[in-house]
Amino acid sequence: MPNSLNSQDWHNIVVIGAGGSGLSVSYHLRRLGLEHVVLERGQTGNTWSAERWDSFHLVNPNWALRLHGFEYGGKDPDGYLSKTETVEMLTGYAASFSAPVLPNTEVRSIERACPSGYILRTLPDGMGDLIAETVVVATGAFGVPSYPAIRAGLSGGVTQLHSSQYKNAGQLPAGAVLVVGSGQSGAQIMEDLFDAGKQVYLSVSGAGRRPRRYRGRDSSWWNNTMGGFDKTVNDVRSLDVRFGSSSHTSGARGGHDIYLRAFARDGVRLLGRLDGASGGRMTFRGDLQTSLAGADEHAARWRQDVDRFIDENGLDAPPELEPDPPGIAGIRVPDGPPELDLDRAGISTVIWATGFRYDFSWIKLPLTGNRGYPVQRRGVTAWPGLYFTGLHWMYSAKSAQFIGVSEDAQFVAEHIAKQTTARQR
Repeated sequence: MPNSLNSQDWHNIVVIGAGGSGLSVSYHLRRLGLEHVVLERGQTGNTWSAERWDSFHLVNPNWALRLHGFEYGGKDPDGYLSKTETVEMLTGYAASFSAPVLPNTEVRSIERACPSGYILRTLPDGMGDLIAETVVVATGAFGVPSYPAIRAGLSGGVTQLHSSQYKNAGQLPAGAVLVVGSGQSGAQIMEDLFDAGKQVYLSVSGAGRRPRRYRGRDSSWWNNTMGGFDKTVNDVRSLDVRFGSSSHTSGARGGHDIYLRAFARDGVRLLGRLDGASGGRMTFRGDLQTSLAGADEHAARWRQDVDRFIDENGLDAPPELEPDPPGIAGIRVPDGPPELDLDRAGISTVIWATGFRYDFSWIKLPLTGNRGYPVQRRGVTAWPGLYFTGLHWMYSAKSAQFIGVSEDAQFVAEHIAKQTTARQR
């Protein structure tokens, strides 16, 4: 053990992150009688409070909040938690079992200790380093903001935000806004800006459209009942499928569909995929019609899957004779221009709803593979005592969602318990 560290710096188990996954691990460690500490760079639920816009709502209903020991038991199981309610839920979860959370403590690096364990370098400076026999990395499902390389060519005079930095229309300068990307975040932020009276341009990607409800049930209910959330990495081996854009829908205002065609009719300017940027000009592909048709086809295929499931299982579900509002499919959307002069179009802000990427370079060990994703099996790595939890598709489609994060957390905590018992023999 390095001379600069003393016995007060040592912990048997350290969990990094006090979100849904980290708190779930803490719950199961407490249940198993294993002492530990949870380090959080901000406050409990920091990602939800700091990296979501003000009108954000979960897209899975409240009945899908299945944190072990804190399952939803309120009066609105079919509602959707707001950003504030999500943070309150996580804070309440931590309080329910007195989770040992140490807030405002950022881990800036992890190194292998000699002969065993790990050294955690922490911020703020002066707190000192920690040594842990076991470390669970629960830093969130989405990693760090990802941008297309062409962003570098855009003029410095344009305000640029990633979707994780956007809060509300009031934080933006006067002028129109271009949102790049039409997955869940891009489509919902576009709607938020439109509702605030902003002129919005949307660069439409290949994301599908997810019906909010169908045949008497929420789409999340159907996905869960049909086994979609239980698919594992063994069932879906394609990385493109696992890490593709999320289909757009909304949990705001009681939950509703997002129809890009309807927004185009009402004033949003739809564009093809972003192709290039140079100074104050941006170019777009001529694929808008293909992308809109693809979003509609995605919704139609999903409904066909539900119909087939109902028929094959003899379920009693009311028919849906007109799944979309009248006239939606017939809305003709003009092709977007191949090029935009941002100044002439009055666009002062570009919001990059272009997803996230993983960056675990702060862990000074060779542990990542494709796309910077940690090499692990349901959170267990090849490095003794080093675990992950809460990653997107870590084990199943629900590994990073409140409906399933606790299942992986339980697996990790019980694996830690077995290893702890083995060392004590």
